[in-house]
Amino acid sequence: MKSIIFKFFSLFSVIRLYNILAIAIAQYLTSIFILGHKENILDVILDPYLFAIILCSSIAIASGYIINNFYDYEKDIINRPIRSSIDKTIRKRTKLTLYFSLNSLCICLSLLISIRAAIFFLVYILTLWFYSHKLKKILIVGNIFSAVLTIAPFFAIFLYYKNFELIII
Repeated sequence: MKSIIFKFFSLFSVIRLYNILAIAIAQYLTSIFILGHKENILDVILDPYLFAIILCSSIAIASGYIINNFYDYEKDIINRPIRSSIDKTIRKRTKLTLYFSLNSLCICLSLLISIRAAIFFLVYILTLWFYSHKLKKILIVGNIFSAVLTIAPFFAIFLYYKNFELIII
């Protein structure tokens, strides 16, 4: 039983749930106070399409953390030995299975929103993989892509509200 609980918490360590929650809250706050400020707050919070977009963002980010952890394992053993010892309780095969399952769930859920949402999240997922696999190793390019991938979930909210004003950016 302790082993299962430890693996469960190891998984939370890999997907960095606290970061995902912070981004989801920030997406809701952006929707309420910046993009949907003319709407009733409760209507924004209870909007099922907005919820689905934020859920897709959270799922895609979680899968991005998983694939990043998968590729950085050897480097993390040296740089973060304690965290790596916790993360290694989850097998690589389990991480890959979870990665592909979360990505499939994200794409299927985003198809329920719209084809544009599905294309956005497909491109986002592929870019997260490419960043983790190749771009992260290139000094300046890796840093730029890291910043872009961090703000990309907010672009999904901009697409939903069809708000492309430069003053927001």
